Amino acid sequence: MSSSSTERDAAAPARRSFWSVDRGGLVRLGVAVALALAALLSPLVGTTSAQFTDSTQVSVTFSVTPTPSP
Repeated sequence: MSSSSTERDAAAPARRSFWSVDRGGLVRLGVAVALALAALLSPLVGTTSAQFTDSTQVSVTFSVTPTPSP
């Protein structure tokens, strides 16, 4: 039977670093955080408005010059 302080116990779970977890989960987390920040910052951006009218005035002038008769 061997024993060493550098050997891991077979029953102990392996340690995982933050970057070794599922990449898809990290991407979904990043997208959710970005959407949350956009929702929080959107009232600070400002508002836009438009003005719609029912009628429009247009002036048209016709000018006809007479042609001489032969």
